[in-house]
Amino acid sequence: MTTCSVLLALVLLATPGVLTAQKTASAKKSTPQAAAATGFDSFLLLVPPRDSITIKKSLRAAIEAEALAETRRGQAETMRLGALARMEAKKVEIGRLKERTNAAKRENRDADRLGLEAERKAAEREIELLKGREELRRAEIEFEIRRADLAALTAKSLQLELQLATRRAVRLRTPVGGAGGASLDRVIGELEKQTLEAQREQAAASIDVAKTEIIVIDRRLELLYAQQSVLGGN
Repeated sequence: MTTCSVLLALVLLATPGVLTAQKTASAKKSTPQAAAATGFDSFLLLVPPRDSITIKKSLRAAIEAEALAETRRGQAETMRLGALARMEAKKVEIGRLKERTNAAKRENRDADRLGLEAERKAAEREIELLKGREELRRAEIEFEIRRADLAALTAKSLQLELQLATRRAVRLRTPVGGAGGASLDRVIGELEKQTLEAQREQAAASIDVAKTEIIVIDRRLELLYAQQSVLGGN
């Protein structure tokens, strides 16, 4: 076998390995995890990457949560106004009961006087319960306002994250080192900063929601104890 034939045989034997290595390298470059190897996103992936479908699903949920919070706020406001109206009606009723009690006292109608005083005390207890309900509704209104704010901030951060995911996808298809790639890198960096800032606002708002929820639960417990006291005749 001549020297040329030997060299040709060696080249043919090595070819499958070379092709396999090229295919593997190409596959790696097509994945997001390989972005760092190309230089892209090696220092920009501070917002964990998520697919756009997941982000859009969360965005729809946030928009629905904001609408629901607004609906519940309106319901709580209606119930608060109802409690205030009933309180005013009870105050008028108590005033009339006092007048009738005084009249019964002047006329020495002790049985009527005792009955009227019992009615007045029952009306006064009802007013206290209505005050508790009004305070509860006020707390619920504030809670729903906070929840709506949180949902709006969540939607804002998700919209920014969606833009970021879109730009990242475009960047993976853009040649490394070109002017277009550098421009996209700057856009991605700015979007990542805005997304992180929005997520920070969202996290702070979630703390406010938790605090107002605790207040709502406290008001409900207070009203529960008050109702149990009335039912127990205390």
